[in-house]
Amino acid sequence: MRPTSTKTFYFEADAHSLGGFVSHPSQKMIPSQANSSLPAVGGHVTTSTGAFSHDSIVSCRSAYTRVSGREHEIDGPWSMVVTSVVEGLNIMEVLTAERIVAQVSVVYSKDQKHPEVSFAGSHFDGVRLGNRDLNPTMNPTLFKGGGSLSHEQFQQISRTQGKAIVGCAKGSSSKWVRDRFGWMNTNQKSGDDRCVLCSLVDDVSHDIPGTPYCHAVEIPHFGRIFFGEFSSRPGSIRLAMVRAELGCNVQGNISASVVGPGGSGFPP
Repeated sequence: MRPTSTKTFYFEADAHSLGGFVSHPSQKMIPSQANSSLPAVGGHVTTSTGAFSHDSIVSCRSAYTRVSGREHEIDGPWSMVVTSVVEGLNIMEVLTAERIVAQVSVVYSKDQKHPEVSFAGSHFDGVRLGNRDLNPTMNPTLFKGGGSLSHEQFQQISRTQGKAIVGCAKGSSSKWVRDRFGWMNTNQKSGDDRCVLCSLVDDVSHDIPGTPYCHAVEIPHFGRIFFGEFSSRPGSIRLAMVRAELGCNVQGNISASVVGPGGSGFPP
């Protein structure tokens, strides 16, 4: 019992390492691997899985997640660390990776609407696309000193990245890029609670099959892959280190190394 407390915090953190669905040639769910979900009161949860393969479409050697959250003092602050790791990832022999790690740390204070966020620990190891090394350029602001970031910083990064992505989209074949990301480069008032979309990745190496659009790559007869995308909205962050939209003989969506720390305090 905490007789002096005036605020209750509900933790809403989760993670999974691999999952999705296939819509063609047959409709099947890809079972989520290494799911972890934090109890509302906080705590510590770890889950791991061994080798996994789904119809030779996607596979991994191993995966694990770790989710933890706690209250530091009565009435806050409250903190969470959410980690998701996939090793030996293979998507249709086109995208392979030795190891991909998503890790987000957040701290909620009693009076803040948005948490302070750190992405320290998130990284790609040994990623290859079409048998070529993929060397992602990570956004320097998001990793500078491993320090905490604010929602206002995400707004600025989103505008900058949105402008760069749309700037890459030339011609009618790139209309989907402008439709998908054009809204990012619009003005938002400081403190605006609208969802913000960013990426940990500013660019990928261009000596790869397909057409790169900053953190996204479109590959003919395969589909599209998005690296390091995350959304920020009041009280929560969701990061997917890899998201694939398959658009070939096999159609469907796959995500890998996904984390979602979040929470809210009451009374607001």
